[in-house]
Formats: sequence, structure tokens, C-alpha cells
Amino acid sequence: MAQTKVGWRAYVVTQVVNAVDADAQAFITAAGITNLTQASAINTLVNDLKTYGLWTKMKALYPMVGGTATSHKFNLKDPRDLDAAFRLVFYGGMTHTSLGMVSNYTTSYADTRLTPSTSLSSLFSQHVSVYSQTSDASPVNTTNSIGEWQDSTKAMLMKIRSLSNVFSWEVGNGGTSVSNTDAKGFYLGSVVANNSVKLYKNNTNVATNTATFSGSLPTQIQPIGKNENKTFSFASIGDGLTDTEAANFYNSVQKFQTTLGRQIGSPIVSDTDAQAFLNAAGITDLGQANAVNTLVVDLKAAGVWTKMKALYPFVGGTATTHKWNLKDPRDLDAAFRLVFNGGWTHTATGAKPNGTTGYANTYLAPNAMGQNNIHASFYSRTDISGPYWDLGAYNAGGGVVIGLKYQSGSSLVYMNTKSADSMTDNNPTIGLYMGNRTSSTTNTLFRNGVIIVNGTKSSFTQRIPSGISSIRFSAIAIDFAQYRSPEP
Repeated sequence: MAQTKVGWRAYVVTQVVNAVDADAQAFITAAGITNLTQASAINTLVNDLKTYGLWTKMKALYPMVGGTATSHKFNLKDPRDLDAAFRLVFYGGMTHTSLGMVSNYTTSYADTRLTPSTSLSSLFSQHVSVYSQTSDASPVNTTNSIGEWQDSTKAMLMKIRSLSNVFSWEVGNGGTSVSNTDAKGFYLGSVVANNSVKLYKNNTNVATNTATFSGSLPTQIQPIGKNENKTFSFASIGDGLTDTEAANFYNSVQKFQTTLGRQIGSPIVSDTDAQAFLNAAGITDLGQANAVNTLVVDLKAAGVWTKMKALYPFVGGTATTHKWNLKDPRDLDAAFRLVFNGGWTHTATGAKPNGTTGYANTYLAPNAMGQNNIHASFYSRTDISGPYWDLGAYNAGGGVVIGLKYQSGSSLVYMNTKSADSMTDNNPTIGLYMGNRTSSTTNTLFRNGVIIVNGTKSSFTQRIPSGISSIRFSAIAIDFAQYRSPEP
């Protein structure tokens, strides 16, 4: 956050990010939001919706942030405490938590005060959405996740059930449905023409009906959570959304939920390269996602992102999550994703080979880089007595490797580009080790950011190997490795 502003309204401190959007600020003020993270999430949501051209398509947006009935009731699009502004009115025992509003299955629901026939422009351009945190306990046929069935020609109703395996969207005298076994996530029903009814779940188009339908918009007020037993974290009503708009809407809402730490499925973070890695690796943990995002943002800010060839964060705890190259998270040899061979153990703290047969192919050949412009590093979590463990490749007569061993109370670190530089001391082999070569006369070794050897010679005899580089450690647990050209 660049800066905070503190203002007073009715003795409530409202914190917002610097350069806050005026519409976001109006909601923050009305809802009495005092938490900076929540205020920032609202501001980002509004900015994203405007950037994607979605803001004007929305009639009602309910972010359900703040944890109370008062903060949950306001419509982000028009945060006045009026029926005409479509603020929610809660009935029948609705409860409220930091996750959103909780319906009790029998009597509770939220009244939007929005009548489609007077508030929407066309039966053939409309959408509704809800973000559900929970599945069903005992769904009934009269369940209304959002909307209302008025009669056979005036429907505008989306139902989400898991126990009865249905996700349906009824509109006019038409609609579509799909089997659904888990009611958690972001659900969207959209109409953009009289022969285009679509259902989306978590950014996937799961059902489409192209049959022509007709009818008219309902004249009844639309409820949320009628006869439901779910926790809702978001809802919206507005004009129809195309496939692209639906995807952008999901990204906006999922980023909002991620900021609040209540997203279902993969988090959405600020950096697109970090997001590509999270999607490929299937990372759903918010702490891990934020760590990856911060790493990418920091590397870009430091100007070293473009110098990277391969980055292996070893996050997620499995061979599947550990294999991906953060710089190019495609499941291809050409993207330098790891292929594990022999015996490896994968845990939340990193990857550990078995000391005999275990190694990981990077599919990166060092001769694709320059012999005087190369860098390799790894992050060690444990000590080992025995032979070198290394990252790199070695041909007969020369190689590019960074190695380390710990034996008899001392450790040896080396960077080998035919002629090795090394250092022996009494430090354990734990931390970030990096070997860097920037010229024909300089090899530099680092431990935890501190130079431990700055080797200079009149000339190094070198031979850059054409073989594939590997990560081959002797029973060392590692949690980060990288292979790249160096930072000068």
C-alpha cells in the first residue's frame, strides 16, 4: 500500500488506499468498512470491473464484506440505504460472518428489492451470479440460489444444488442445466440473445442452450438464498455477459475473494506470470499463492526476471507442483519443467532425492547460454556428509555445476566451469547457495547473499557442456533452485 488515509464519519474510522475510486469510497463509507484489506479489495474490484467494461452492465453487486448484516446489505453499484438502490433486506434468521451471509434453509433469505421487469432492459440480456462457500445439507425443490420462478413464461432463477446434482438457470420459458456435485464456487447464468443461455462455474462454461426461447421479465422482486442452506460471499444481477466478459468477471471476483482469504479454488493474484504458474501447478493455498506472487513481483522490480531461464520454487508439496518452471509453466521439455527420476520425497518444505538414484532433469542445455554469462543456485534445508551434490551439467573435460558437501565439520562450495573456485569453512550446508560467472576471469560464490569466494584468474579454461542439466543432490532437502544468466 502506498499510503493510507484516515477519515471520520459518525465516529467510524474508514481506511482506504491512496487514489481510491470514488464509487468504491462511497460503498466503504456507507458500509462502515474500517479494515484496510477489505477496503483495498473493494477498490480493486471496482477498478477491475471498470477496466473490463463490466461496471456499467451491473445493476446490483453485493460483495458481502465486513461480517455484519449492516455491511452485507449494501449494493456496491448504488450504496444508498434505499429500496430504490437495491440494498438487501434480510428475513427469517439470516446470519452473518466474515465469509458472507448464511441462510438457514427454512425461513431465511435476502430481498434485493430489484424487479427485473422495471430494472433490466431486456429478457435477452441479463445475468445473475452467486459465490457459494458451502454445499447443501438438505436441498429442496423450492431452493432459489438467486432469482424467482413466477410462471412458465416469467422465470429468472438460478438454482445450485450438490446433493440433488443440479445447476440450473431458468429464463423466460427457456433455460439450461447441468449435473453438479459440489455447490462451492462462483456460479453465473447469462443470456445475451434469444437463443443463447449459458451457465458458468468457476470460469468454465458448463452448459449452453441455443434453442430459441421467449417470455417476459418477471414482475416479482428477486431474492437471494430462498430455502437455501449455504454461505454466500457475493451476488450480482445485471445485463447479459459474453464469454469474454464472463471470464473477466470471474477473474475480478476471484481476485476480490483471494484478497479477503476466502476464495474457492485457485487464488487470483496481481501478477499474470505468477498466476500462470499457480494455474499450472494447481496451487490453491492462499499463503503459497501470495508467496509466489511476491517472488515474481520482487524479481521484476529488481530487474532480474528477464535474466531467468528456469526457476523452481518447490511449492505445493507434491511432485506435480514441484516440477514446474516459474518462468515458463508449460508441461514441456522446451519449457524446462522438471522430470524426476529415481527416488524423491516431496513435502511442504521442498524436494529431497534419495542420495543414490534420485535426480531431476531440467531439459536445459548450458551451451544455449554464454560461458561467461551463467548462474546457478539452490536453497538447502539440510546438511549431508558424502559426495558432492550439484546443479548443472558436466561433460568430459568441463562443465557448469554448483556443488556443495559437508564432511568432518567443514563444508566445500564450488562453482565449476572447467576450473573450479571453492571455499572450505565450518558453516553447515544450509541456506541459499549461488555460483555466478560474469566474465572469462571471474567466478563468484555466494552464501545467503554474501560473497564467500570471488575468484579471479588471468583466464579460465572452459568448456560449456551440451548435455542436459540436472538437479542431482545427495539426500539434501531443497526448496528452491534456479538456473539463469547472472545479475551483473
